[in-house]
Amino acid sequence: MSRRMSGTRGAWLRRLAWAGGLLTLLAAACVIYEPELLELFTQGEQKRLEPEPSLAKPGDGLRELLILALDGVDRALLYDMLRSGQLPALAALLGGRDGEFPHAHFDETLLSTLPSSTLAAWASVFTGEPPARHGVTGNEYFVRERRVVETPAPVSIVDAKPVLEIYTDGYANKLLDVPTVYQRMREAKPELSIWVSMSQFYAGATRLLLADRSVVADAFKALLSSTADGDQLELYRELDEEVADTLIDALEKHPPAHVITLYLTGADHYAHVHEQGPDQARRVYLQKVVDPLFARIQAALAGHGSLADRMVVVLSDHGHTPVVHDERHALATENEDDPPAVVRGAGFRLRPFELELDEDQEDYQAVIAYGGAMAYVYLADRSGCMSAGQRCDFNQPPRFEEDVLAAAEAFYQANLTGKHAPGMKGSLDLILARRPRPFAEDDEPFEVYTGGGKLQPLDKYLAEHPHATYVAVEQRMRELAVGLHGERAGDVLLLANNGNVERQEDRYYFAGLYHSWHGSPSRRDSEVPFIVAHPRRSKADLADLARRTLGDNPTQTDVAKLLLEVVSK
Repeated sequence: MSRRMSGTRGAWLRRLAWAGGLLTLLAAACVIYEPELLELFTQGEQKRLEPEPSLAKPGDGLRELLILALDGVDRALLYDMLRSGQLPALAALLGGRDGEFPHAHFDETLLSTLPSSTLAAWASVFTGEPPARHGVTGNEYFVRERRVVETPAPVSIVDAKPVLEIYTDGYANKLLDVPTVYQRMREAKPELSIWVSMSQFYAGATRLLLADRSVVADAFKALLSSTADGDQLELYRELDEEVADTLIDALEKHPPAHVITLYLTGADHYAHVHEQGPDQARRVYLQKVVDPLFARIQAALAGHGSLADRMVVVLSDHGHTPVVHDERHALATENEDDPPAVVRGAGFRLRPFELELDEDQEDYQAVIAYGGAMAYVYLADRSGCMSAGQRCDFNQPPRFEEDVLAAAEAFYQANLTGKHAPGMKGSLDLILARRPRPFAEDDEPFEVYTGGGKLQPLDKYLAEHPHATYVAVEQRMRELAVGLHGERAGDVLLLANNGNVERQEDRYYFAGLYHSWHGSPSRRDSEVPFIVAHPRRSKADLADLARRTLGDNPTQTDVAKLLLEVVSK
């Protein structure tokens, strides 16, 4: 199939990937069911749990916390805008004035988890555990023991059902193998009230705030009916305004909760589609859309006197790297130049890129999951399912030489010479592999495949081949791959030439067509903001709190320690 022939599917892949956040919002039209929580009742633009603990009141002795979760905003960009006075409303929420922030600590050390992508990152933030422990290793990934591809934010599989179920059936919560920070907060302080506005992970919250269903549905229809390319600012403005409106409406009707999380997706989506690149897109969006919303939220909270003793935390999940919006650089699913051609060329029967399969499609020997700068390749022990029609047992690990190294060598040759997929020549930075272990055991760390069946430890390889743009790769790769659920990062992990190269024309990504992606270990994708502010505490005091709870080399798994300390003491 030619690149041009695959354009229609590529467009759908692109739209579904963007729709990860948008479908989350669309799900406001659906009734939520959370088995571990009490019954949910529709109340206009919000869902509440009955009975809810008493809401925050001055002097009740419980800590108050506001978490502002911005999708897709890196540290350098946000800090520059705050310090240069471009975001006055957010600065005011942080107690800042004229570029000075005497009551706020701007952390300069926090890194995103790997992959530096939405679902793995927010799962780490809101559980305090790394992907290999909480189990959400990306926007999509394969679960061997259940033979299912989980797609909380689809990239390669065109099916909206799982994303809708984030709110109709608590889908994202169910993917976690550990408790959320909200559950841990209420275990320590059962009287806490917790509102979560549009975040994918909300188990333990007492109230879930959702956007207006009709507006969100109209915006989603507009996205699917358009090319999803060019200036879509008004589309995403309307979405984030609805999210903020729902919170403000709740604050008009009720005293504020002790803990409030507000999650805004628009800056990330706008960065993906804007033709002028992610930096320009996010600067414009943060100034025109997000900051005015923060001004309204500050006024609503101030009306309750709820900011006088409330900690404010600002954080994000990942940054963005500009990429070329064409099919040569987009490593998709259906062409002779895409990764599936390599897997098939190596002799593996590949699982179709569909959510649910017919019986006659269940004889696959390999699975691929995409995530921007990274892709995961999962392999079966082919010795028991060599013939077409035989179903492989993915409960068993693949053979190291015959399966894992065979696939790694195929990608090595594709990258070196273009074998099996001419367009993949020069597209990969690293091919990682490891000796497989049964899925119920802790997994071994990835090593770099150097060709000819040879592996080299990641730290030694990087010492011999320095990557100036990468940061803390070994530590974060261990958090992704070493642990009970480490096998969900694949038997072979592909890292595209993306965040490691300077020229945009040399970058590749595992997805449909975009103007920007993320997921790599690069500073651009990985250095995320983390701001802690309190009107009665000094910058030095807040810096001490951050150092004490986050540690010296923090990733997003460490954020929960600070959040728990703030509300639990």
